[in-house]
Order: sequence, then C-alpha cells, then structure tokens
Amino acid sequence: MLKFTVSTISPEHYFLLTGSSSEFHDLRWLLDYAKKGDYDVTIENVTDDMSCLGIAGPHSRSVLSKLTSTDLSHSQFKFLTFQDIELAGVPVRAMRISYTGELGWELYHKNEHTAKLYEALLSAGEEFGIGDFGTYAMGSLRVEKGFRAWGLEMNMDTTPLEAGLDYFIKFDKGVDFIGREGLLKHKENGIKKKVCLLTIETTDVDPEGNETIWFGGKVVGNTTSGAYSYRLKKSISLAYLPLELTEIGSRVEVELLGTKCPATVVKEPLFDTEPVRTRRELKAAKKQKTAL
Repeated sequence: MLKFTVSTISPEHYFLLTGSSSEFHDLRWLLDYAKKGDYDVTIENVTDDMSCLGIAGPHSRSVLSKLTSTDLSHSQFKFLTFQDIELAGVPVRAMRISYTGELGWELYHKNEHTAKLYEALLSAGEEFGIGDFGTYAMGSLRVEKGFRAWGLEMNMDTTPLEAGLDYFIKFDKGVDFIGREGLLKHKENGIKKKVCLLTIETTDVDPEGNETIWFGGKVVGNTTSGAYSYRLKKSISLAYLPLELTEIGSRVEVELLGTKCPATVVKEPLFDTEPVRTRRELKAAKKQKTAL
C-alpha cells in the first residue's frame, strides 16, 4: 500500500492499493512521474506496516456482521467502495471487492492485529464452514470470471484494448490521461490481437500460462493464465490470439507438456460475478414490484 500526501493549503492524504507482485514497479513509476512533473507530493510506502485479509463467498457478509455494528447490506456498502470500520475491536479499512468474483471484502489493518482478526474471522465463520483458500483456488475462480492479472494478461507489451478492458477507458470525459493519445491511435489503427477465454481438452494436465498456441501448423499466440474449472469440470485458460481467431467457437491447439491439445474459444465470463448477479436480482425484484 502506498500513501500520498499532497501539499496544498490543507494537506490531503490518499492511499493507493497495488498488488504484491507489482509493488516496486508501481512505486518506481509513481516516483518517476512525480519527479518529471515536479509535483508537490510525498509518496510513502507503508506496505511493511499493513496487512490484508480477504474473505469471500456467499456467507462472507454474515460472518463479518457478527463482528461489527456497521451495516454491510448491499445498499449501505456497495461494490467497489470502502469504509473504515471496526471488526472484533480491530480498526479495519474494509473494501467490498474480491478477486474471486464472489461476495467478499478485503480487510486492511495494522500488522500487529492480523492474528486477532484472523482468529475472530475463523471463529465467527465456523458455523458456515469457513476455511482457508490458496492462490490456485483464487486463480481458478478469477479465470472463470475473466478477471485480468497484472504481469499476465496485462503487461508492458500490451494495451488495455488488447486486454479486453475497453469498458474501463473513458475517452470522452475531457481528461487527458497518460497514454490517451497512444490508445486513441491504437484504436483508430485497429488492434491485431486480443485476450480471449479458452476451454482445453486435456487429460491429467492443466494450463498454467505461457503455453504456446498453434493453428494451421503455426504458432499464433500464447496462454497467459490457466486453471482447472471446478464449475465446468474442464481446463480453462486466458490467452492472446490474433483477432481473426477470437470469434466464439474458433478452434486452436494449446501445447501442454509437448502435446497439442484441442481448445475452443468460448464466451466469457463462464460464470457471472456476484455484483452482476446482485444487480440482475435487484432489477428483477424492482420489475416485479412495479408490475404488482
């Protein structure tokens, strides 16, 4: 976590959350731009002072509600918002987000409170069968949801347009953000490749990322992430392919341990995220209420 102090008449503080794998990349980038722009800002890396515990799943709201008086309902704690709350007596900056794509929160707190908070979560969640989950489980869930990852689907050699993140880019808001002109030019010229989702016909091996993709006897792309989908009972992967091969139903081959396995481009996400499902349910309920 990076902390910014902008020196104005009344100093303002901002926090930037960044992935653990890109901590120093992001810090170097920010320091470089602050120096080039001669901005009156102080950047402090507070990563070593903070910890984060994540909770996700259909019962996560029920678990947390046992530990706080804060209203965690959808209407009072919306997706992609954060609040400073208290959980089991521990000050927490809670953000409603989860890389699994399910209902969940990230709980940022001081390092010295981690053990107490962790034990409180396990105790409160015992009746719901709470348990630890690891990186591979989270990876499988996020690939099913089509979530991109920095260093994999997103890197210094690709653009948001190629990564399928068009909906995050607002060219018409009157903001001359860094890279805007380059992206506009790229959009005008047309992209040549794009991330898509594949299901892969395998036996006892699953894709992990950086596997070669073949079509017509030639190398045409590469996987970026891969996992076994417990929902589909199939191997799945995000991959970069030439634009002409990204149509739903396109067939390619993914090389896994020297074997070329048939793969099919499928529509993503394989499973809607919790926020999408919640919006759909609320819309349906509102429509039904109006009809009555």
